[in-house]
Amino acid sequence: MTTPNTQYVLSEEMQSLVYWSSVYSPADSDLDSSRAAYDAMCRHYTLPADGKIEIEDHDLENADHTVAVRLYRPKAVQAPAKGWPCVLYFHGGGFVVGGLDSHEFLLSYICQDLNIAVLSVDYRLAPEHHFPAAHDDCKFAYTWLKAHADQWNIDADNIIIAGDSAGGNLAAAVTVALQHTGQQAKGLVMIYPMLTTRFDLPAYTLHAQAPLLTRADCEYYLREYAPDDSQWNDLRLAPLLAHDFSDMPESFIAVAEFDPVSDDGKYFAEQLTQAGIENHFHVAKGVLHGGLRLMRDCPEVQKLYQEMLISIKHMIEKS
Repeated sequence: MTTPNTQYVLSEEMQSLVYWSSVYSPADSDLDSSRAAYDAMCRHYTLPADGKIEIEDHDLENADHTVAVRLYRPKAVQAPAKGWPCVLYFHGGGFVVGGLDSHEFLLSYICQDLNIAVLSVDYRLAPEHHFPAAHDDCKFAYTWLKAHADQWNIDADNIIIAGDSAGGNLAAAVTVALQHTGQQAKGLVMIYPMLTTRFDLPAYTLHAQAPLLTRADCEYYLREYAPDDSQWNDLRLAPLLAHDFSDMPESFIAVAEFDPVSDDGKYFAEQLTQAGIENHFHVAKGVLHGGLRLMRDCPEVQKLYQEMLISIKHMIEKS
């Protein structure tokens, strides 16, 4: 299969993102080096804490290991009578990098801008922990939160599952698994998620050589997490392959225009629509994978962020 020679006309903001991503590129192929470089880039886009929200780290005790989480709650606003609505967030990073610090640039602002709680999950990473470890940790965190929400004054009936990139995959997979259990989340939010293992959607060819994320990168991350390709049809890994979308929550799905995974979210939204599930699909024009970091600097990403806030608010307020 030939790869189109797509020419990308990038805004100054996107060019800046490409530049800083290269500045923080790992010194070598060593995993620790990759993680350190990613963490450094994340710190570059994270503003210092301003003390306006309460931030606590906790450990959730699973059967054979603990799952670390970070809880964000508003300080200056009184909690609703039923407790705080909550966004349960799974970070991106190709199942390989990222953690509790990597997405603070986003989660602290969701907490402040919507006056809700946010809980970030530090799921186990590949390649030390292969599929379905990350999925299992995320699903466990959700079921734990549903059962123990009152400990943190959270409304167990108002939990939105969210994530970006690999975290979007985990968010979708958890909500697919929750169908027909009576425990479905109130909403689903995904930002440029990778949702299939087949790489046969048009964007994987059109944007095979896109800046910041190539098709080859997608295949690399998938194999790091799930080296056994006999598992690639498992809905916990490839939720887009599900045949049943009838008990999915209201959803917000945003994709970046210049991104090999842009069709994953598009086709997922179409499946939701066919199943009669309310959803809002947003294309961030001219934006690259990972562009969410520019939510304060780039008008197109700011638009995506505001659309996401509107959708979350609608999910929370829906009876």
